[in-house]
Amino acid sequence: MKISKRDIYLLIGFAGVLAAVCSFFFVFQPLMEKTEVMMNENINLQAQVVQLTEWSNNKDFYISETERMEKEIKDIYQVFPVDVKEEDCILAAINQELVAPMDVVSMTIEPKVEVDFSGYIANTQNNTEIIVSENTTTDETSADASATDATAQTTPTIGTLQNRQATMNYEVSYDGLKRSVKNYVAQTNRMAIESMTVAYDDTTGLLIGSTTINMYCVPGQEGKEYVQPDFSSVLLGSDNIFGTIIVNREAAEGAEDAGNDNEESEETTE
Repeated sequence: MKISKRDIYLLIGFAGVLAAVCSFFFVFQPLMEKTEVMMNENINLQAQVVQLTEWSNNKDFYISETERMEKEIKDIYQVFPVDVKEEDCILAAINQELVAPMDVVSMTIEPKVEVDFSGYIANTQNNTEIIVSENTTTDETSADASATDATAQTTPTIGTLQNRQATMNYEVSYDGLKRSVKNYVAQTNRMAIESMTVAYDDTTGLLIGSTTINMYCVPGQEGKEYVQPDFSSVLLGSDNIFGTIIVNREAAEGAEDAGNDNEESEETTE
């Protein structure tokens, strides 16, 4: 079988086309994809270099601002006591009775619990994720997370914010109720009104109400100790600790003595 030169040229041309196609799909196209990936990585790395350069240039500013914020945080903690005990709640009720004035009928004091910030932290994290996804890449997010972890490790930790809740049931006038709310605002220790329910009493003309307050504290503050409340101005005790008690037998004897005294007085009169 003889092959003409024309067929040979056709076969050579077909082999060349096939080699070119194979080279494009198996050599040039993977190289182009890898080149595109590297270009994108270079763009991201350039952005990180710009950001890191900016951070490095502003290093002194960041350090001074960090120190200022740490001092500000410590100053904020200073306004909170290190503990809130049951006697503090009782003294707050006594203070309300004197200032308003009001008649506190009963009081309920709850155990001390930590303030839950989970909802606030979740919202803050969601907002941060949205900002990062819009303006930065995954690598930058990882870098920010590492920086945050490093900052968290170097920042001194103080006790968590805790709260003791107290509910007072009372009778008070309208003017006394306004003075009561104003007195809560004027307190030096941090407290807040959680809820208040007031109703008018037709029989007495006073307001029958219930107020729940939150009294906050931050345990573990360095160089700060719990201060016992001062009850020196509160009247305590009684001269007659048993009150006035009349026993039935003593009452009968007293009636007999009274009868004898009456008989003697009648005889004297006669």
